[in-house]
Amino acid sequence: MNLHNYFTDFLSLIYPNLCLGCDDPLPKGSKYICPKCHYNLPKTNTYKLQDHIFKDKFDGVVPIAHVLVYTYFIKNGIMQHVLHDLKYNDNREIGVMMGRWFGHDLLLGGYSDSFDMIIPVPLHTERLKKRGYNQAAAFGSGLSEVLKVEQREDLLIRNKYIESQTRKSKVRRIQNVEGIFQVERGKDLSDKSVLLVDDVLTTGSTLIACAEPLLRAGIKNLSIAVMAGVK
Repeated sequence: MNLHNYFTDFLSLIYPNLCLGCDDPLPKGSKYICPKCHYNLPKTNTYKLQDHIFKDKFDGVVPIAHVLVYTYFIKNGIMQHVLHDLKYNDNREIGVMMGRWFGHDLLLGGYSDSFDMIIPVPLHTERLKKRGYNQAAAFGSGLSEVLKVEQREDLLIRNKYIESQTRKSKVRRIQNVEGIFQVERGKDLSDKSVLLVDDVLTTGSTLIACAEPLLRAGIKNLSIAVMAGVK
């Protein structure tokens, strides 16, 4: 054992890394989530279904081929801790890890050749500068790696800065995001199958606001993938 590994093991005895789900010390080889909590993630299994409660948020509003939600968001549950760590504790890597895990599920569900590109919901440049990364793009990076589909962060842009939507009503959320996204000029999306990705799905207002300019740009079909969905 070299000196670096010895020192790392010694520190882990004194200050063990804890699982975001159960707060138990993580076993060696695990990151952020222990094997038990990984196994017990509140998965929705929507990749096996055509119609479900999350798809209902978009039906009759915008045409979405597939709405793929990895887990349920449960208050004070593991996904609330994961999303908090991703967005506020500078932990981009956990978003990538979640994307990889969901990517493997999607492969099992037959989605290996379903998408031409992945597009993350963009952050405004001001917020991106403050956070240092786009949490939706972190999730998309993991999906991209496993599905072997290119992620493009240069196609969809956010042209207006708005405050957090967390505490706003459904009506206010919809009003706040109307017209704030656009496809970058000169970008050709015609006849492309696009997977639009985000970290969390609540009312669907942000994703709908992203979907509209993408559909106007002439894409063949649009699907959505999110890390967690609120029932």
